[in-house]
Amino acid sequence: MTLKAWCSENAEAIQHAWKYFVEIFLVVYLLCVGLGATATLVANFPLVDDSGKATFSCHCPETQADEDNGRDEGSRNKASKGQDDNDDQSDLASRFCWNVKSNDQGFLLLVLAAGVTGSFIHAAQSFGAFLGNRKFKLSWTVWYIMRPWIGGVLGLSIYFAFRAGMLAGSGNGMNPYGVVALGLLGGWFSKTTADKMQEVFETMFKTDQDKLRKDKLNNATPVLTKIDPSPVPQDADEITIFGAHFHEEATVLIAGEAVTPTSQSATELKVSLKLLATRPAAGTEVTVVVHNPEGLKPDSNEVALTFE
Repeated sequence: MTLKAWCSENAEAIQHAWKYFVEIFLVVYLLCVGLGATATLVANFPLVDDSGKATFSCHCPETQADEDNGRDEGSRNKASKGQDDNDDQSDLASRFCWNVKSNDQGFLLLVLAAGVTGSFIHAAQSFGAFLGNRKFKLSWTVWYIMRPWIGGVLGLSIYFAFRAGMLAGSGNGMNPYGVVALGLLGGWFSKTTADKMQEVFETMFKTDQDKLRKDKLNNATPVLTKIDPSPVPQDADEITIFGAHFHEEATVLIAGEAVTPTSQSATELKVSLKLLATRPAAGTEVTVVVHNPEGLKPDSNEVALTFE
């Protein structure tokens, strides 16, 4: 037996094995990225004195010396010795410590790590839910790989907007707890963060030119409201699906089998049951879903359909 023939014969087993490998890989990947970002965040969290001033303990020697020009040599040596003692006591800090050149750079790295941590929470919750319900699809692998880094950059972006005064609530005093909360929530609720950034940008650079463009990407989620007839009589060869936001190249999934509509519009799809490889048996209840070829959420809600 040739390799090609063996692969063809065992295609289903190979697909299951590959999916299982990807699932294990994503679990390990998300845990490494999420816990690594969290450990880095904790190890590099700045020291806050009684006056509220934050100081990162991992300054470059040159920068630290410049900041300590007003201190005498003895005090500087004492502080350095105390810092060395703290480093010896914290193995976590020694492994994940940043060698930042200034507090500003420290805050940037802090909010980046917080954004990655927030995105890890979102990705882990989503992946765990889909995996637990046995609905994970391999096509989402890239999304889960990119998700933590997207959240990190979003957290960084909204931090820049706060520092620049583009968003309400920004101020001159930098509270490290507030900075971490900003990055964490920005990465966790990335959709809300992206919408807020879009609102800021559209307010600053308002234009009506986009309304004149044609053939724009349709991101609306399809909505399935009604199927006629329901239930389906034995002699019926066609069903009509009513709803909204149907793409011109939408397909209909009946019990998981994709069928191309014979007639379609944005609110109505006609599907010939003769196109099904196997018509559901009498008394069987199946799910019907409309799938758009594009969009952030291309699948509609599920509607149950009974065949008589």
